[in-house]
Amino acid sequence: MAKDPLSHLSRLSAVRSDKNIKFLTPAVYSGGWCPMRVVCNICEGIEGLSYLMVGMPECTTHSRGVNSGPVGEKGELYWLYVLDEKEVIFGARNGVIDALRKMDAEGARAIMMIATCVTDLIGEDFDSIIAEVGPELSAKLSYVTMGQFKNFASPIGTWKTAQALGDFMERKDTVSGTANLMFIEPRHQANSPIEYPLIVGALERRGIKLRKMASGLTLDELMDAPSAALNVVTTAYTQPLAAKMQQKFGIPYAPLHNSFSVEQVDRSYRMIEDILGIDLSGEYELWRKKAVELEERARKELRGIRYVMMTGVDMPVALAAYLAEFGMQPLLIDVQDFHQEDAGYAAILKEKGFDPPVCHIMHRDHDILIIRDLHPDICFGYISEPMEGLKVAEEMGDFFGITGYERTVGILSRIFDVLETGKMGERLDIYGPVPL
Repeated sequence: MAKDPLSHLSRLSAVRSDKNIKFLTPAVYSGGWCPMRVVCNICEGIEGLSYLMVGMPECTTHSRGVNSGPVGEKGELYWLYVLDEKEVIFGARNGVIDALRKMDAEGARAIMMIATCVTDLIGEDFDSIIAEVGPELSAKLSYVTMGQFKNFASPIGTWKTAQALGDFMERKDTVSGTANLMFIEPRHQANSPIEYPLIVGALERRGIKLRKMASGLTLDELMDAPSAALNVVTTAYTQPLAAKMQQKFGIPYAPLHNSFSVEQVDRSYRMIEDILGIDLSGEYELWRKKAVELEERARKELRGIRYVMMTGVDMPVALAAYLAEFGMQPLLIDVQDFHQEDAGYAAILKEKGFDPPVCHIMHRDHDILIIRDLHPDICFGYISEPMEGLKVAEEMGDFFGITGYERTVGILSRIFDVLETGKMGERLDIYGPVPL
């Protein structure tokens, strides 16, 4: 009897962290998944923020290969500290402190220290480094630990970086009629437009001053963020930062990132209205009507549909919890990062009778063979090339940051298109007419 190819995987209900999630197959290549690179991307997207990467030559070479040179457009410092053989054994505390002093003397206003694998392995204490040198510097300091053996891929690197940005903030007087749009994307390409959800235009039309915490943010804007009356969370990556700001500064946050159902979106929008003292009626009637229609159809037609969640799906466990409302059955879920909120979604799935195995999919061309043999009715996520008999809703990542009724419409429409035709329909245009 053939061995079950999923027998080595943990069930979702047993997962407490990334350590419980195993690779689907031994065909693993992890080089391109190092979370360190997204820290550089995010930091370089904030005007005025400098960083100091501390690691081995491999790390610094990789960084320079995918990111910029040592000086940014506005004089930011992107410095790389290479450990020598003695520091690998005894630590680099003195050298790092000396580098921070030099960066401060060069005019760095805020410095994010980026710890990589070896500094994590030897237990370099960046908290104590900040405590020692911080009081004598003009620059503000924060750090993230990005050893890949503890941080599997870009999602965990992204939310940890977003959370660390809170260290640069100080308490401010609240300015009424203001909100932070929490929209940090790890791989945003410079000079390319950002597609924001419809809530942005709705708030701006009502006179709300939005601080867009995304690529292109300035250090001054980041440091002024605690003056907002509300944080509007549109991506799971920024929820930990919003939670930190709520605890540190008392700023409430509206969780649009995990509001998939019409009921959940309704509740989040009411929260925004109440806190900001506005009325959003008249903005979303057609989108909401279409979302209600699709959810009613889903309850009738999607029960028992079996699916696999592959790579490239934003918030896969949260999405699975939403699809469980319609009785869709998850066979396997790829989870790059077990997010802090995922335990709650796992409990919802378990209550509805679903407890799928979870995995890391690394070698897509190889792992897809196992997925095919599961005979799912539909798959979500990236696939290198079409495979006969496998219906795939690809490019699920294009819903990143899109929230509200428009996301509900987009996801359910895509499911029905793929189930009926085997292909995705047109990409959702949230600024165009509501799909029929």
